[in-house]
Amino acid sequence: MNCPRCHTPLENTYRCPNCQYEDPMMKRIIFAANYHYNQGLYKARIRDLSGAAVSLRMSLKYNKRQTDARNLLGLVYYQMGEIVDALSEWVISVHFKSQGNVARNYIKKVQNNPGKLQVINTTIQKYNLALRYLEEGNQDLAVIELKKVVNLNPNYIRAYQLLGLLYIHHKQYAAARKILSRALKLDRNNITTVRYMNELAEIAGQKNRKRSPVEGQRFVQIKDPNPIVIERSKSNYSDFNTGTLSFVNIVIGIIIGAAVVGLLLVPSMRRSNRLEYNDAVTEYSSQISDRNEQISTLQSQVDTLTQENDRLKNNSGDTTAAQSQSEAEAALIQAVKAYMDNDYSTAGMTVADIDPSALASEDSRDVYEYLVSRTGDTVTDQLFGEAQTYYDSRDYMNAATYYRRYLVFVPDSDEALYYLGRTYQNLTDFDNARACYEQIINDHSDSEYVDEAQRYLSQIESASSETQTETESAAAAQ
Repeated sequence: MNCPRCHTPLENTYRCPNCQYEDPMMKRIIFAANYHYNQGLYKARIRDLSGAAVSLRMSLKYNKRQTDARNLLGLVYYQMGEIVDALSEWVISVHFKSQGNVARNYIKKVQNNPGKLQVINTTIQKYNLALRYLEEGNQDLAVIELKKVVNLNPNYIRAYQLLGLLYIHHKQYAAARKILSRALKLDRNNITTVRYMNELAEIAGQKNRKRSPVEGQRFVQIKDPNPIVIERSKSNYSDFNTGTLSFVNIVIGIIIGAAVVGLLLVPSMRRSNRLEYNDAVTEYSSQISDRNEQISTLQSQVDTLTQENDRLKNNSGDTTAAQSQSEAEAALIQAVKAYMDNDYSTAGMTVADIDPSALASEDSRDVYEYLVSRTGDTVTDQLFGEAQTYYDSRDYMNAATYYRRYLVFVPDSDEALYYLGRTYQNLTDFDNARACYEQIINDHSDSEYVDEAQRYLSQIESASSETQTETESAAAAQ
């Protein structure tokens, strides 16, 4: 919006910085946005996350450039387990305010944790798989997947709600109340969660009404206007010992209590144990089936690779390409064997040294991509740590090797690209250094290393132009 007097652009202010004119409409809009932001901040402090999200979205409707409200909305989404929505809000916030914005630090913390991103991706996939199972009518499998979701992401409120709804549908009211109570601890006033809890309370109330006596069997107190009082005559006669009667009553009460426990509680406990056992058996069966399927697929691919390797060896080609292909296939087989032996570290280190362009068959490349995706979480921290150690000790050859290995698993890491470019520059390999810096500038425009990459790229260009000038001067002198 521009000032109506001098047409100076107004951003997050109702007072023109040029002519000091106060626009009343802009003032009301900014005050309304601040009011809803304060409401959202208060609700977030008392764990009313859904109410805070509503207030913050209302604040952004009045003023979409209010980065404080947008950053807080991203934090609220993050606490609710909606990581994708949180990242979206922070990216928009950085777009409106690129300098001095705390949202840049939030994005960096998420992006620099590949394990967290993998967990987020797995959580979304399993939640979608549970929805697909529900569409197909497989509610037991959906419950298993939702249990995995809440174990991976304990803040994912939508998973708690769906799991609680399934428990209510299966009449497992105690389990549903437990799950929904955990959801209420995360978000106290979530409308959907409160509605499910009210449904459980109504079901419990219906059970209590069924157990209460009917109206006709209740005692009615009669008020007599002329009561007759009968005085008891004092007598020392007692027909039996009251102490013996008390003891007999206690024994009878113990027997009745034991009978109640045996008839009511024990079958209920056994039924609960059977349900838990069946759930555990179903979950373990699903895991075993997935594992067997992976092993079968890998074994068939290993057999195919072994045959391919034997064929290459029998052909005994003399070209360098054939030798590199055979070496790549052999290294891939070693990585697969290490992965099947659960030695993920060795498998990851082996696959990091394989050149995927040397793999001839499509099956080999599929196995290579599968191993890269499955072993990345195990070896990335180790590879980056080794690379940093060699870089700090100025062993740039080994540092470049380990940075390249790390980029196999995390190809979009701006930090690794920056240090790899510095390593190439120290090795006077200016072409590769220039490629690294240009990739940071073109593909990671919001990275904190963009300015440094631009500075070192300018140094390389200046050095290249000076070298070219000296060469032309020497040629002219000759």
